[in-house]
Amino acid sequence: MVTLGVTGGLGSGKSTACKFLAEKGAYVLDADLIAKKLMETDPQIRDEIIEAFGSDVYKDGKLDTQKLAQRAFASEVDQRLLNDIVHPRVVDYFQEKVDKLRNKYELIVLDAPLIFESGFDSRLDHTLLIYTKYKIRLERALRRGNLSREDILRRIDLQMPEEDKRELAEFVIENNGAEEQLKSAVDELYDKLTA
Repeated sequence: MVTLGVTGGLGSGKSTACKFLAEKGAYVLDADLIAKKLMETDPQIRDEIIEAFGSDVYKDGKLDTQKLAQRAFASEVDQRLLNDIVHPRVVDYFQEKVDKLRNKYELIVLDAPLIFESGFDSRLDHTLLIYTKYKIRLERALRRGNLSREDILRRIDLQMPEEDKRELAEFVIENNGAEEQLKSAVDELYDKLTA
């Protein structure tokens, strides 16, 4: 059993790559979904978020993700504050899952935008960057329609530059073309890691 962290900037196609890995038989964990679940269910995390970002980020016990995002992505300091609250628990959750699934899967994947920024890479066997040109990433993120251009640009600015991630990643797959090309490259990597 091996672990693989898949990262890439907003709009890079990392979640699509992870979908292809799951189709090949990998068990995929989404760090953003884990973080959201923990922010809604873990009382300690909830208390720390309220202390850092205000009690109105929760309404009737439910996390107001838009309000939290507005505050947490306002600056690098605020983003780091949120990450310092949530990331250690995401790491613990991932490790518990890996321990439980160790004998059931050949490959366990973590889909996470901040693998290098959080130091998570040190806990993984391999890392993969889905590398996509800035203009294409921006177009894809805009097509999703869930964030404004201003919000997308601010989030991209807060992320580690793709060139820096490229230096750190063990594997890099270029995703500037058709989805079939991405699938073919991902399938090839899966076969290599599970051989």
